[in-house]
Amino acid sequence: CSVQRRHQKVVEIAPAIGLPDDLRAKIHADAVKIAKATNYRAAGTVEFLVDQEGKHYFIEVNPRIQVEHTITEEVTGVDLVQAQIRIAAGATLKDLGITQ
Repeated sequence: CSVQRRHQKVVEIAPAIGLPDDLRAKIHADAVKIAKATNYRAAGTVEFLVDQEGKHYFIEVNPRIQVEHTITEEVTGVDLVQAQIRIAAGATLKDLGITQ
């Protein structure tokens, strides 16, 4: 969840405040489906919008580590840069102790 001004993030909050657990689970499941369907094997961000009725919509996949990656690292406890390098060298998520 973010606050933006002139298309630049000013505040990043994670996990998104007020997002119901069932909706969060659906969004996570859809992100995993997208990654599996495309055989995606690197760090990236899958972005969704949620409307006032609680429906979520896919926006885009950013196939890179974004500037906000430190927020994700704080929330997940995973060093994303190190993980991406290890995966590029042949490690699996299981090797890194990461589950989905």
